[in-house]
Amino acid sequence: MVDLKRVLVAAPLWPGSTAVPRTNGLRALGLEVTTLDTSDWWGGVPGLLCSLAVRVYCTASVRAMNQSLLRAAAENHPDVLWIDKGFWVYPWTLKAARRHARFLVHHTQDDAFGKLEYAWLYRLGIGLYDLHLTTNRFNVMELPDKYGVRVVRAGMGYDQDFHVPQPVVVPDAAKIVFIGHWEPHSEEYVRALRRAGFEVEVWGQNWRKARHPEFRSARPLFGSGYLSTIAGAAIALCFLSRNNRNESTMRSFEIPAMAAFMLAERTREHEYIYGDGVGAAFFSNSGELLEKARYYLEHEEERRTIAATGHARCMALGLSWQDHMRREWLITERLLLGGALQEEDDQPFWHGFRTGAPFAPAHGAGAAGCARPHVNERHRRCKELPRPPLRRL
Repeated sequence: MVDLKRVLVAAPLWPGSTAVPRTNGLRALGLEVTTLDTSDWWGGVPGLLCSLAVRVYCTASVRAMNQSLLRAAAENHPDVLWIDKGFWVYPWTLKAARRHARFLVHHTQDDAFGKLEYAWLYRLGIGLYDLHLTTNRFNVMELPDKYGVRVVRAGMGYDQDFHVPQPVVVPDAAKIVFIGHWEPHSEEYVRALRRAGFEVEVWGQNWRKARHPEFRSARPLFGSGYLSTIAGAAIALCFLSRNNRNESTMRSFEIPAMAAFMLAERTREHEYIYGDGVGAAFFSNSGELLEKARYYLEHEEERRTIAATGHARCMALGLSWQDHMRREWLITERLLLGGALQEEDDQPFWHGFRTGAPFAPAHGAGAAGCARPHVNERHRRCKELPRPPLRRL
């Protein structure tokens, strides 16, 4: 097998972007990685032009970034052109890039069919990629059915160089925080907590859309402020995006990686990774959220034990972006060169993870590390998708 060594990563590489640790993970494998920072494809300035850029992709900034992508491909002649969230890439740019790149790969954490994702342009060019990696389980099943393309589920993670325990911070015993974008259910959960008398602080994007004025002043929080806020709270909340159909999110891994206590929405994925009351605590509705918040605020030692277990679980499974790249590059390379998925590719998750199978506890088991379920029919069908043709330089 001929190794694919030269990789051109076109990704938003602003400080704090999840693409940065993924790119570092590729470099750590000894690959010859060159980069194109696509952070400002939308123009970099809020307003009408930004709105046009992210909806109809017709602005000068979008055209300029497409030209930059094509120039970079022509200059580097990569074995793999790796595009991270290329919703702004024109199909004719991808066609032209094929003259210079042996393979085209797309990676995203966003739902290609999400209500608020303007992914129509991406969908027009889906068939031009050799492989798609997505953290969205539903897309792993939907994209092959709708477009006949090959898709592999990628792991969601944290930055091992940034999301680390903050030993000098002593958590406020009464403080609850949520850092994340606004959605209606997130607002209602926080309102329920505040109405019950809990101290809850909120940061994130789009809270200006909140139904209640008390939330509209919330702003995003990045960098050291993010770390100190999580570390300084007794409870860090983790709500999942309904728009993105998430079953886990970045906070699902960032909070435990920092050895902080996480109270998250209950999903099978969360239960598989941590176990309820073992490495994190989970809730399914507002009543359970209030009950769990009250209980864990009153039981500090139990919080600490759960936070430490969640942190250990992240380390043991290898759930950082860098760890994911170490595993997923090997899968990517094998599939591009005509190979097939193998059973061990699902590690460290459950059997069928890479092909979109949900975690199904065997005989009612629900804790982290439980037995694998059987391969379902969807898993079999996805593995039998036609392999992409071998492309030669």
